[in-house]
Amino acid sequence: MPSCSPGALFSVSPIPIDKITYIVPLGGPNPLPGEHVYFIITRGAPNSTGPTKIVDLYAPGDLTAFRIGRQVQTTNGKTGNIDYFVYFTPCREVTVLFAHVSSLSGPLGGIGFDQCAQPYAIGDGSLYEHCTADINIPLSAGQLIGTAGGGAAAGIDFDIDDWRVPVPYVANPDRQYDLTAVCPLDYYQGDVATTLRGLLGHGSPGTHLAQGCGQIFQDKAGTLQGNWFNGTPAQTNGNITKMAALVHENFDPTLGAVSIGGTIGIHGEWDFAPTHSGMINREFSEITPGDSIYCYQASGMPGRLLIQLVTDTTLSIEHQSGGCTGTFAFVSPFAYQR
Repeated sequence: MPSCSPGALFSVSPIPIDKITYIVPLGGPNPLPGEHVYFIITRGAPNSTGPTKIVDLYAPGDLTAFRIGRQVQTTNGKTGNIDYFVYFTPCREVTVLFAHVSSLSGPLGGIGFDQCAQPYAIGDGSLYEHCTADINIPLSAGQLIGTAGGGAAAGIDFDIDDWRVPVPYVANPDRQYDLTAVCPLDYYQGDVATTLRGLLGHGSPGTHLAQGCGQIFQDKAGTLQGNWFNGTPAQTNGNITKMAALVHENFDPTLGAVSIGGTIGIHGEWDFAPTHSGMINREFSEITPGDSIYCYQASGMPGRLLIQLVTDTTLSIEHQSGGCTGTFAFVSPFAYQR
């Protein structure tokens, strides 16, 4: 591929704009801040909770597709959801990923998948099998490549990596970080860029919108803020149950977000309004190493979390019943590291 030139690389929304409800910005904790935006597709009826519409999917620019993949979910031997992913490149230093594609068609349709990995489980009672095929297919901006929506996913992931951007700060580059991840909307210009950026946020009237396109990299040296892991990089990379993020929410960065992958007994993300004094729901970036134990609770969170930043790179954390009242003391905490 030729080297990338300055300027916009994309000119077409991958999904028709009138079929997009909203776009989830970068940084949604699951459990770590996500490295892709998520185009949420319009559902079949207003305020419906049913499947999204099946919509056409287009190449966002002049690209070469170099890998396609298929994920098959099986539960008790019965095939469940099937979706696809596609890797593209417009030029040498940039790669693009579409994930949760419903079907492939046109030049990407009918290709066999000749490389299949061993099925794996993620603890939800299902097995997942990934199969891929390496290809070399040029595509033009706006060319139909398949469909999205209609299945288990509410939209498509749009992920872009650019090896020309400065390396962001992270506390430990050996941990699971996509250091070249950037916002796909930055690679549009003109009216399309303006329209797509206007869709960033919750999609509901009166709700907070993202600040810019969201923020992936939130580690702050010497503080509690950022990503944490229960074990060494070899033990935790690729294992979401060993991950946790103490960051800011992607729709509204004024909110704190506690995001736990598992291990300490809970799984999920809970948001809260941070305080700037005391020991309850304290802003993560204001907590430095010491003997103090801080307590966190939020709407919908079962019980409370006690956290102590022991050193710049180590914390103790424990899930307990009850709220943030009385004394704060560990019983059997877990150690997490940068």
